[in-house]
Amino acid sequence: MNRLPTLLLAGVLLCVGVLTTFGQNLAGFAAARQARQREAEALLLAHPKPEAFRKHLEALTKVPHWAGTPENAQVRAYIAEAMRKAGWQVEQPEYDLYMPTAPGESAVEIVSPVAVQLSQTEAPADAFAAQPRVTPGWNAFSGSGDVTAEVVYANYGTKEDFEKLKELGVSVRGKIVLARYGGNFRGYKAKYAQANGAAGIVIYTDPYDSGYMKGITYPEGPQASDSYIQRGSLLTLNFTGDPLTPFEPALPLNAKQKINRKLPETVDFHKIPVTPISYGAAREIMTRMTGRGVPAGWQGGLPCAYRLEGGDKLKLRLKVDQKLGYVRAANVIGTLKGSEFPDEWVLLGCHYDAWVHGSTDPNSGTQRHGHAHCLGRSLGRTLEGGLQAETHHQNLPLGRGGVRRNWLDGMGGAKS
Repeated sequence: MNRLPTLLLAGVLLCVGVLTTFGQNLAGFAAARQARQREAEALLLAHPKPEAFRKHLEALTKVPHWAGTPENAQVRAYIAEAMRKAGWQVEQPEYDLYMPTAPGESAVEIVSPVAVQLSQTEAPADAFAAQPRVTPGWNAFSGSGDVTAEVVYANYGTKEDFEKLKELGVSVRGKIVLARYGGNFRGYKAKYAQANGAAGIVIYTDPYDSGYMKGITYPEGPQASDSYIQRGSLLTLNFTGDPLTPFEPALPLNAKQKINRKLPETVDFHKIPVTPISYGAAREIMTRMTGRGVPAGWQGGLPCAYRLEGGDKLKLRLKVDQKLGYVRAANVIGTLKGSEFPDEWVLLGCHYDAWVHGSTDPNSGTQRHGHAHCLGRSLGRTLEGGLQAETHHQNLPLGRGGVRRNWLDGMGGAKS
């Protein structure tokens, strides 16, 4: 019971700044080993420097790098090299994952009573937003389609919200649902909209949840600006990882070991078109809605009265053309072998691909989750200092996954 805390304590002290127990007896350590343990912890705390974190973060976030792109391959190479320099054994197993091959094409526009093309990109407020590799907002695993229909506002698009609409006598069948982020995973918004007969769904970030009602907006502050668009996956299967290989590794199609892949048409992907927009774009829709007011708790932060229906004169067009196919991706795994219990593993991991630059998600987590830039280099240096027996009891693999869903995506998801 005392072996695991040795390693976990080192990681927690390093990555989240928990106070050490210097000057006190260390629980779980014999008196003869406490001085050496404190020495190991002091060495771990001495090496991580804010300047190093900034340097690595800047290198990882130079350009947008979603899975399968050359830019993401460059990030992968950078991480692998950083791990090697830290003294870790590095592996880069590859996988062929069934996923969107690119963001595809999409459009959201008001057709009547006036024609308004709604923006699907962020305002170029700084060099990052103006980067040419920044794509329009998109949701991975959307269905493809081109529909024009009336609008129904469904609050957060939860199961309860759709049930409330039914209770109020509002049908979403054949209509385009407008729902705000929050309350549940975005994929369930699409799932419930489809289950209730909607023709499509548009998801936006409401300023009540993230925007000027929460504080200063970007680029001056951290809150969502009126052009901010949240991108993300919609996959809602009952297992994690590659959708064609549940509980199995999605090994390359040309690998010697063959994996029994499901046929794509047998997988419960979303059928209706789904895309995200900003609250600036959503305001264009909501200020033109003419139906009855929303129930308590459904009013958001836009400066207008929220309504359940747009009325028969307000028509919205939603188009998404998104192709699925095989994308080659790789995990980057750095391993530091334990000295006393090499058959016991402590796993730390995070993904490294990003919808855009990824300075917050995932690469801020890169350091906090024990990436080689932080925990790796420090633990590597304890080896040089002869402290292996005190800090590296178990094997410690640091995994960096090439796809957003889960760093274990290619390795079979939940089973792994």
